[in-house]
Amino acid sequence: MKNSKLSVLVALLIMVLLALPGCASKYGSPRTKVNFYPQCYQPVQQLRDDENYVAKSTATGAVGGALLGALIGGLTTGKVEGALAGAAIGGVAGGVAGHAYGKNQQAARDRQLVQAYSEQLGFEASGMARSTAAARVAQQCYDREFDQAKRDFKARRITKAQFQERYAEIRSGLQEVSFILTERYDTMAKKDVEYEQALAKDPALRAHVQGTSSTGKRRSSTASSAKPRNRWQSSHREMAAQRDRINNDVDAKDREIAALVADTQHT
Repeated sequence: MKNSKLSVLVALLIMVLLALPGCASKYGSPRTKVNFYPQCYQPVQQLRDDENYVAKSTATGAVGGALLGALIGGLTTGKVEGALAGAAIGGVAGGVAGHAYGKNQQAARDRQLVQAYSEQLGFEASGMARSTAAARVAQQCYDREFDQAKRDFKARRITKAQFQERYAEIRSGLQEVSFILTERYDTMAKKDVEYEQALAKDPALRAHVQGTSSTGKRRSSTASSAKPRNRWQSSHREMAAQRDRINNDVDAKDREIAALVADTQHT
């Protein structure tokens, strides 16, 4: 009977591990149907592929730890209670380990990709948020392809319908990038508000951050804590500026397309 209960517990843990659901995208659903320019959409796809890496790693570590803990606890005690206790302990340990591993891997991946984006952009992007650097790479790529599509249309290498199909994908890709930046901007703005509210509610923390303490040690700590804050605000502003540039770029392309198509209809 006990072995039967233990087997059921292990089976349930395995089922949970196999059925581990993905997290909802913080970037919204994909909006771009990629037919012509997968290389331009690649930075966006990479963001989507990696966005929940830490959460998934934490959840996988927790479930894996619970499974291992249940097996060890069950085998050691020969009781279902032992398996349950082992599952609880293993789940916590596995979750902590999974979270740490996920954060380290994600940070390394972000650094690697931002460095690659720097090479594509032709300038150092290491100070940017990954989403901002990815947006610049995507926009730069779509701009090149838009110019090429215009040349092909003017030279009659592609038809008006083919030109419009290509532009529809370019426009959708740029709009999706803008949407992603808007979502990230809103998230950062919300965190900014929460940070200020936390300071307002905690006089001791507010005094620490503002450097009101008269001790040199406290002022030194405040100065060091201001640097990450300034970097965060700078990234915040850059993200908003890049979003606005993309939106203006789409509007300019819309006007250019309309004028170009109108000119060809009169020739």
